Amino acid sequence: MTRTATTVWLDGTLLDDDRMQLHALTHALHYGSSVFEGIRVYPTPRGPAVFRLREHVDRLIAGAATYGMELAWDADALIEAIVATVRSSGREAAYVRPLAFFGGETVRLNPGRECPVHVMIAVLPFEGLIPGSTEAPRFRATLSPFMKTPSRALPSTVKAGGHYTNSIRALAEAQARGFDETILRNERGEIAEGSGENVFIVQGGELITNDVDADILLGITRASVLAIAREAGITTRIRPITTADLAGSDEAFFTGTAAEVVPIVQIDEREMGDEGPLTRRLRTTYTEIVRGSRPAPGPWLTQVS
Repeated sequence: MTRTATTVWLDGTLLDDDRMQLHALTHALHYGSSVFEGIRVYPTPRGPAVFRLREHVDRLIAGAATYGMELAWDADALIEAIVATVRSSGREAAYVRPLAFFGGETVRLNPGRECPVHVMIAVLPFEGLIPGSTEAPRFRATLSPFMKTPSRALPSTVKAGGHYTNSIRALAEAQARGFDETILRNERGEIAEGSGENVFIVQGGELITNDVDADILLGITRASVLAIAREAGITTRIRPITTADLAGSDEAFFTGTAAEVVPIVQIDEREMGDEGPLTRRLRTTYTEIVRGSRPAPGPWLTQVS
């Protein structure tokens, strides 16, 4: 298998890359009417394992329901399909993309009346943000001039395809200015999230992050880091984060499935310095848990074989 090969499952059937075909009028292609997840597979001493698979699948199903998608598979069936697809890929390190989407051959706006719902599972090679590197990535971030879409318009709790045009625009603008990542604010001017990550800060030894009322996606990595911190006796606070909080923070970092735990070393003109001690502690613990060398606070790893 080549480094770039993708293993794909579509509506119950495993397909080779070159057999994956969609109609040009697929509703999701035109209107972003899809919901998805990003899930990591890690090498562990017991073989490849999928991280927090149940939580990802539950969120996918809830997101699909929000947009009126009736899936032909329940959570247990989707979990079984994902494990089987990962096993078929032969990969020990991978990124899994389950996607539920409206198909059809129409440009009508409301897909629920006439468009079938499809489910795809893709398993891509993925070893980290910097392939082949053993160094933890560090991000230089900027406050975005673009507002995070309010949940009153598009529900932030749903990981939907169309929602991400907000992130695409914000990240492209930030990277055009030489930054690695962007931080979006909500309509109240508070910190919301990165283009694809949640934001944490450290002040006076306390770990602080925001909640759903800040118009964020409730990230599964975010929840994992909070659980790790609480188990370690680290004081955690969940509350709104202002730009003043961010500017006055001792440490700051992003969390996300692809990113894991990434230190923020610069915010606009402010140099934050190297990775802070609490960030390093949480990042190291998280890395050990997902790779099976340290016990998790819960049943977080689903073994593939």
